Order: sequence, then C-alpha cells, then structure tokens
Amino acid sequence: MNNKRRNFRLTFGAAAALLAVIVFFLVSVLGNLPGARLDLTRDRLFTMSPAAATVLKDLEVPVQVKLYITPAAKMPTQLRTLERDITEQMRNFEQVAKGKLEFTVYNPQDDEELQKTLGAKGIRPFQVQSIDKDEMGIKLIWSAMTIAYKDKPEEVLPQVLPQGLASLEQDIIGPVYRLTRDRAPRVAVFGPKKEIDRQLAMMYLQQGMQPPEPQEQFSKLREMLQQEHYEVVPVDLTPMSTPPADIDLMVVMANTPLNERQAWEVNRVLTRGTPVILAQQAHEYGYSPAPSGGWSITGQDVTTGLEPMLAAFGITVNEDHFMDSAMEAIDLPREINLGGMRVQTREPVRVPMQIRVTESQMDKASPVVNRIGQLFYLWGTPVNADSAKLSAAHLKATTLMSSSPNCWQEPWSQGPVTGQMIATAGKPMLGAQPLAVMVEGIFPDTWSGRATPAWPDAAGAPAAEPGPISPQPGRLMVIGCARMFDDNVIGAMQNGLLMMNGVDYLAGSQALLSIRAKALTSRVIKPVDAQAKVFWRLFTVLLVPAVLAGYGITRSGMRRKEAARYRDSLRRGAAEH
Repeated sequence: MNNKRRNFRLTFGAAAALLAVIVFFLVSVLGNLPGARLDLTRDRLFTMSPAAATVLKDLEVPVQVKLYITPAAKMPTQLRTLERDITEQMRNFEQVAKGKLEFTVYNPQDDEELQKTLGAKGIRPFQVQSIDKDEMGIKLIWSAMTIAYKDKPEEVLPQVLPQGLASLEQDIIGPVYRLTRDRAPRVAVFGPKKEIDRQLAMMYLQQGMQPPEPQEQFSKLREMLQQEHYEVVPVDLTPMSTPPADIDLMVVMANTPLNERQAWEVNRVLTRGTPVILAQQAHEYGYSPAPSGGWSITGQDVTTGLEPMLAAFGITVNEDHFMDSAMEAIDLPREINLGGMRVQTREPVRVPMQIRVTESQMDKASPVVNRIGQLFYLWGTPVNADSAKLSAAHLKATTLMSSSPNCWQEPWSQGPVTGQMIATAGKPMLGAQPLAVMVEGIFPDTWSGRATPAWPDAAGAPAAEPGPISPQPGRLMVIGCARMFDDNVIGAMQNGLLMMNGVDYLAGSQALLSIRAKALTSRVIKPVDAQAKVFWRLFTVLLVPAVLAGYGITRSGMRRKEAARYRDSLRRGAAEH
C-alpha cells in the first residue's frame, strides 16, 4: 500500500513538473507573438480599411503621433482603460506603417512646462464626472493627441474619449493623409449672398439709413471645407471673380437667379472636365403666423437660369410642389399674448415639404451616400433624368438617393399653400423619386454655335474673352435642394457629411471618403404605418398568450393520456397476479 502511494506521489510530481515546463515554454514562445483581434461590429469599425493601410504603407517620412493623457491610476473608473485602448490601435498603425509612424505617450498631469507647451497649442485639461464606490465628483484630466509631419503645422485632437475610439482611424489617418499629400485640392465655391427685401430696403432709405449689406448664406460650407484642408476659392461669377482654370472642383449653390453669362461660366467648367456639385433650388417657402392659429405658408418661385443647360444634358429639377409623408418638424419663432405680455416662444411646424431622407433610401453601391443615416431635404424637389437625351449626349446618370414611396406633387402655384395641398388623404402616391443623381461623361457646350454671352454690367469685364476649350470627361452631381446646405440647415442630421463625401469623391480624395465611411452609421427607427401597428399590437396582446395557452392545453391533454395509460397498466398487472 505504501509503495502504491509513493509511486502515485512520484508520478503526480513528475507530471506536475512536466506540465509547468510546458506552460513556461508556451508562455515564453507564444507570449511574444501578436495577438489576434476579432471585430464583431456591424460597421467593421475596428478593422483597418484598405485605404488607411495604403496611406500608412506609402509614408516616406516618419509621422509623429503623440498622446497626452492622465495615467490610468488617476483616471475616473470609466476611463481607466482609455490609454490601453488607444495604444492598441496605434500599435496596429505602427506595424502597418513599418516604422514610418512613431507613437509616444506623455503624462502632462504634473509637468508644468509641458502643460504650458500644450496650452499654446490649444490643448487643455477638461472636466469629467467621476463615480468611485459611493462617491460622485468631478476630475480634471488630460486626453489629447497631436500629429506632426515635416515642418507643416501640427494637427491637434484636443479631446479623445471612449465614444470616439470607433472613429480613431478617421481622426488619425485622415490628418496623416492630408499632411502628406503634395498639395491641397482647390475647390471653387459659388454661394450667393441673400439680398435684403426690396420693401425693407425702401423703408431704410425713407428713414435716411443705408440698407444692411447682403447676408452670407453658405459661410459654414466654406468653413467646413477649410477644416478638411481644402483650398477654398470663393467665386462670385462676376467679371472680376470667375472660376480659375486650375481648380479641382466647383460647388454651385443655385438658389438665386443667374444671368446667361453666369450659366455659361458654369457650363464652361463642366465642358473642360472639372467636376461640379450643383445644388439647385426650384422654389422656397415663407412661414408666417396665422391670425386664427397655426401657420400660413406661401411659395416663391426660384428660376436659377441653369435650367436650359441641364435640360440640354437630359436633367430637369422638378418645379412643382413636392410633398413627402416622411416629414420633419422645424421650430419657428412666434409671439404669444400671456396675461397682456408679449412672450417670444418657438412652435414646431411639421409639413410635407420638410422632407426626411433615411438610410434605406440611399444607393448602397455609391460611396457618396452608402453610410449616411438621414438627411434633411428642406423644400427640395426631384431630379429627373431623361435617358434618351442623356444617351444622345453620351452621358450616364446614376441615382444616389430617392424619396420615400409615399410622395406626391401639386402643380406649382405662386402664393399660399392650401391645406388640401399638404393633406395626405386621397393623394395618388408617385413611388420613390430621385433626389440626387451623378452624371458622368463629356458634357457638351450648350452655347456651341452661339456667341459668348456678354456680362450684363460690362464695367470691369476683361478685354479679351476666354478662348475655346477642348471638351474632357467630367462628373456632375445634381441635388434638387440648396437649402439643405445653408448656414441654418447644414448642421442638421448629416447634411454636411453628404457635401463632404461629394467633395472627397469628385476632388480625387477617395481615400478620405473610404476612411470617413467607417464612421458609425446613424441609424433611425423606420416609421411604422397604421396596419403594421395594429398587427404588432394584436401579436403581443393576443397571439403570444394564445400560443402559450394552446401549448398548455395540449400538454395537459398529453399528461392526462399518459396517466390513463399508466393506470390501465397497473390494473392489467393486478389482474394477472
């Protein structure tokens, strides 16, 4: 017995020692191997895009990326893994860049000299809520990054937080790409200013005052392009402000009348092969409080002067009232009488000219719109493509996004919009209508065979007119709405993202577009019609209990039959004995 026990102990000890050696060997060898990562997100947010890998592999001079962050021990509980999560992604970037991306981490928490340097760059600590055990407080932390390349100005990310980790690739690789390209693409932007109303101008003059200057409508659009490191060239389409010949893209916000020469300038840009984004507004609406409550809405026609050029290509922007049951509310200011006092308030207005476009209405195959969740298509109309005319002009059109199927039109009428026009009941629905199209090919000179239009005001016009040009292949992105990009609306939903995607795609920065497309898609709950609501209500209230009750009754019957069979077997057994 003692020998067996001794042999067991020796065998067990030897096996334990051998297992320890094997574990030590595996840890030593496998511990230095790179770990595997599995990305389970639907948008593949943590998988490096091919475009990002290409940008990193093509680096010729090292890029310095620096992380300034408070140590984990001094972080609030919810941020203690932030440095580790950032470092993991940056090490992945370092491996792909093969030494051309240098990543370092600094702790500025107690380094006053470093804090002064960071303050000069616009980097400062910020407050976050801290929850520790049963205590709630506020902590001041650092979490920022800088990206430097050669002698170019540093790119600064003043705050890096966990909710931004999904877009870290865009935040890092985007600036790296912009810093390392040879030159910034030049984008000419025509965004007309809003002229003051004539009656209001007359009132100012009658009182001996000068009317206010025309107001900017699209300044945020230009700022957004500049933030993305495009060289923005404002163009007024005047004799002294025409589109330069070396631009990479032209953006035209057509919500005011253009004269024939201005339309000719736009056509010339297209004919020479320069891409153009054209947002054309067919009409606008004015809102005023109705005396009996509610709002009075009036329509105003907008003839841009670009209609003949587009028609020659085979493109028309619909001019009728366009309504869509997928509508969005806007808040408008209103004065109310409250106890004899005039109080300014805001009232939501929801009418079918304020259209919401969702992810399901986008062309999934187009990189311009395939990751856009929703847009606010304010007072826009459909963009119709005539396939016969397009084919005759050797052009091809692709629909980028459409309206919902539940939309309708009313013949255009200047003046009040009646309740009957905006009522959904009894309207024949048109089905999905195209709201934006991409046209490709060699655009014809629609003034061919005619004299070049003269400027209405010849003062300041150049002595020599532009010479002939050779038509080249180009692209034209037509959107039947310009209001969605003005200063008041471009920040709504993802309107700005649509414009940036279009600029990146047409100005030759497809790498940026591919990287930006990895941002988390803004998904919305789709509207449910009345029939679907009734079905799901009956399903939850009646069907599920009925299924459970049916299962219980069936199970009870089966158990009764089993009990009866058991009793019969007992009786037969007793009778046999």
